[in-house]
Amino acid sequence: MLLFLSLLMIILSLVLIIHNWNINRNAIFLSLFFILISIYALTHYFTVAGNSVFWLAIFYNNFTALMLLSGPFLYFYVRGTLKDRQGLTWKDSIHFIPAIIHLVGIVPYIFTPFSYKESIAKQIIENIEVIKYLKMSVLFPVEFNFGIRISMLTIYFIACLVLSFKFSRDKNKEKNIPERQLLISYRWLKFLLAIVSMLIANLLFFTVNFIQYGAKHVATNLTMSFMFTGISFTLLVVGILFFPEVLYGLPKRKEEVSNILLKDDSGKINANKTEEVELSNEEDPFNELAEQIKIYLEKEKPFLDPNFSVSQIALDLKAQQNHISYCINSLLKTKFTKLKTELRVEHAKTLLNNSQYSNLTIEGIAQMSGFVTRSNFYSAFKNETGQTPSDYLRNTNTSI
Repeated sequence: MLLFLSLLMIILSLVLIIHNWNINRNAIFLSLFFILISIYALTHYFTVAGNSVFWLAIFYNNFTALMLLSGPFLYFYVRGTLKDRQGLTWKDSIHFIPAIIHLVGIVPYIFTPFSYKESIAKQIIENIEVIKYLKMSVLFPVEFNFGIRISMLTIYFIACLVLSFKFSRDKNKEKNIPERQLLISYRWLKFLLAIVSMLIANLLFFTVNFIQYGAKHVATNLTMSFMFTGISFTLLVVGILFFPEVLYGLPKRKEEVSNILLKDDSGKINANKTEEVELSNEEDPFNELAEQIKIYLEKEKPFLDPNFSVSQIALDLKAQQNHISYCINSLLKTKFTKLKTELRVEHAKTLLNNSQYSNLTIEGIAQMSGFVTRSNFYSAFKNETGQTPSDYLRNTNTSI
């Protein structure tokens, strides 16, 4: 169970990284945290219950430096979510120092031949108690390595709790966060930290028992620990799969904007060329940005570019990508890919209905509408209208 859930967590995390790379990079920190705790779980599984020399040789000790980054990545995610902040600054490099020091200590082992690592793995499988006597780092004893992992994760967990507590006392005083997203994201953070506390308690139990009684005692009394970890992983997977809104974070409207940036005759964004936006009476502070997006799509037609993306909207409207994603998903109530396809098909219908373009081929209409290939155009057009472009054109001409 733990093996399957750990692998599922890694796959899900990689999907989140790919999906959020150009949308909300803060969510990448969450994905990296999930990957690292999954690697930790896999290492424990193959050490205690795997009975595979090959896989234990791969996982044992090679990733321990990375494991020290699980706490920082969790902290970066919680901080970025609460402060609506993406990326790192040069000051954040201090968080990587312990992992770098640890990496220096295990470099000699990392570059040893794989056959040597297999011999170490075989010794562990035959007698797990040998772990206590293996010299895997030139800097620190094995007990210190176990202790520093749980210590760092606990310190960063406490820092996350402090951030959450401060935010809960002063949250949304200026009403600049969408109320529904505030509720979802804050509850998610409390849920996430609750699960992390369970994992820390489990890891603390493992570490204390290892140092006090030895690896063999831990191995023979680890069934409940594995089950506990499996339940925690299951809850995390369910939380992400069934509540995708948590990936938006807490988008904060930092300033009031009452106009939309439009392009001048040269095609460049002109800050002086504006158009008033008719605002909605709803209370969501991002209604205004949602209106801007609609006007921008209608007037600039950026979807005609085959490479049209969320990042392009963000750049042109000078907004954060997770803000744009929030507006499209929660306020316009659609998915970006669906919105893009609908706009392109509507543009193609306009061209098909215009006699000025009657000399164009279907391929030409597709290219002018932003589609890369004829097959993509046909598929999208039929999904949206229920008929092929040729049938649509023939039926339109017949009705006239």
